[in-house]
Amino acid sequence: MSKTNGLRQRIVGKTRQAVGEIIGDQDLHDDGKAQAERGRDEQDKPSELNPLKKLKQLT
Repeated sequence: MSKTNGLRQRIVGKTRQAVGEIIGDQDLHDDGKAQAERGRDEQDKPSELNPLKKLKQLT
C-alpha cells in the first residue's frame, strides 16, 4: 500500500511543480518538488510483503 501512496505523492508533487513553474509561483513549485521527493522515498521503503528487499538493502 505504501508504494501506491508513494506513487500518488510523486504524481501530485510533479504536477504541482509543473503548475508552479508555468504560473510563476515559486512556493508551489518548491512544495511540489518536496512532495515528489517524499513520494520517491515512500516508494523506496522496503515492503513488508517482500522480505528479500530488506535483505538486499542490508548487503
